[in-house]
Amino acid sequence: MADRKYKREWLAMLTPGAGKTIFALYVAATLKQMGVIYRVAVYVPSDSLRQQWADVASVFGLELLPVRFPSDYNDHDSDGFVATYAQMNPAGADRAARAITSAPTLAILDEVHHLGDDKTWGAGTQRALAHAENILMLTGTPWRSDDARIPWCSYDEETGRVQVDFAYEYGNAVADSVCRAVEIHAYDGQARYLDNATEVTKSLKDTSKGRELGKMFNAVFDPAQQWTPMLLEKAHRLLVDRRRDVPDAGGLVVTDNKETAKAIATLLTRISGEEPTVVISEDEDAVAKLDAFRHDGSKLWLVAIRMVSEGVDVPRLMVGCYLSRWKTPLFFRQYVGRFVRTRAECPPHYDAHIIIPAVSVLMELSTEIEQELRDQLDRFDDDELDADDDTGPAGRETAASIPEQRQEAAAQAAAQAVAEQAELFDIDGNPTCETDRASRDTVILEAGGAAFYRSDRRGIGQSAEIYLPGHQACIDHNIPTTYARNMAELLVKQRPAPPDTSAPATTATPVLPAYKKKDMIRAEVDRHVDRLARMQSRRVGNDSKQERGRRQVTINTDLMRRFGARPDCTTSTLKRILDHLATEIRKEAARDLTRHGKPRVR
Repeated sequence: MADRKYKREWLAMLTPGAGKTIFALYVAATLKQMGVIYRVAVYVPSDSLRQQWADVASVFGLELLPVRFPSDYNDHDSDGFVATYAQMNPAGADRAARAITSAPTLAILDEVHHLGDDKTWGAGTQRALAHAENILMLTGTPWRSDDARIPWCSYDEETGRVQVDFAYEYGNAVADSVCRAVEIHAYDGQARYLDNATEVTKSLKDTSKGRELGKMFNAVFDPAQQWTPMLLEKAHRLLVDRRRDVPDAGGLVVTDNKETAKAIATLLTRISGEEPTVVISEDEDAVAKLDAFRHDGSKLWLVAIRMVSEGVDVPRLMVGCYLSRWKTPLFFRQYVGRFVRTRAECPPHYDAHIIIPAVSVLMELSTEIEQELRDQLDRFDDDELDADDDTGPAGRETAASIPEQRQEAAAQAAAQAVAEQAELFDIDGNPTCETDRASRDTVILEAGGAAFYRSDRRGIGQSAEIYLPGHQACIDHNIPTTYARNMAELLVKQRPAPPDTSAPATTATPVLPAYKKKDMIRAEVDRHVDRLARMQSRRVGNDSKQERGRRQVTINTDLMRRFGARPDCTTSTLKRILDHLATEIRKEAARDLTRHGKPRVR
């Protein structure tokens, strides 16, 4: 972006779970450090992602404010903002455009396939970003389910497909240990129903589309029938087995409507003995429920209606049950992406499991994912063999020092080639063919010597004292270790000057993200207003709730006249309000001291 200034819009396709957030924020932090941009504007498809992006941005030294008030767009005490596409109504788009025009800005569009040229979100976002310095678009599925084109994207004239500038697909991610492999188990089922007074018996794998498939779904997805409880029991057994190795592993069931979700939750309660977390987007506490499940490893199951289909990071998910009628490639790949994330507590060779109905379209999508994985692992195996043929001094030293690691890597590639095979089961759960699974270890680092490390299999060498802190920082912050080299470089640039050994040691205070600081100041302003209103009420001898309410209205009206509406106040303005209120409280305390000879207890 810094070198090719003639190109403003960039599209990066990264498979779900590969770390789009980390990739984009590293780019933003680097461009800001180079002076190419001064501010960052991030756009996300849902409310739950705003705070998530702001939290991760603080790891890279970027203070982004999740937009909840108009002042958050252009608060000069921050490095930018995180807004949703839905906030790009005319008023929101105008505020965002003014903020972006005020300084060179990099715009990051997460899950950009949500935008359409002639759609409301697309039109508002295009209006807001008309003067952005650069636009970085992110997606794991660069297509839409309708015919609308994605703004700023180039399309191939013949095929009509989106042209991407950078691609990192699922096979690459598994080969690099950035994502885990997923085993997809397809279960067939039979249904008998009446069609024009004729009894019809059909199986899922023999029914591809249309009205017949709809009737099949109505039958097999009915929680009162045998098929759904049977699948949930098998999924729970898989989860219990996985939790023996990964104690906080969780499961996700996705369905279509609120009634079915609640019925599934009842079944899971009976099967597991524990009430699952049910997340319905219409509920006000949906985001809080999802966040609580993410951090509470004792919770077993999450039941959701599309809400966790993309972008939401719940790394402990390892077992899924797909009980949805949605058959689009976009939704299915996003759902699979919920299970591929790796983390330090769970090595990549612990595969995830997803149970799906044996519908032909879902089987085809599973086969595509499997083939993508096979192709990449075959290429990775060839690259490893080519690397062994290196006759240079460094190549001879590396090959001589890690022969066992080479063999383990080849064994891992061969074993992972079947990791995502979509197996077909009959209604009793018996696989039609058995697949032997080889045990395998994961090579995290390849070392040619004690002081030479490679951040990935094609990376540039770094000394241990530079690379290892970056690798550890990735583990500490739940960042894929593929970014260890980039993190190491960033830590070197941000490394503080050596401490003065003559000064006494002090304990470092954790730095809060800018949006949390602003929330704390706003809450402190509210407490000062309440305290001042209480003091004034007591001075006139009427400490009733009604009198305090009137005093609060008077104080807030005066503050709005002096400093503007509270939602429009930046962090620095809120600090000025806080100072003003503190002064008024001191004056009120002085009046009280003059009347009573000593300050009253408040």
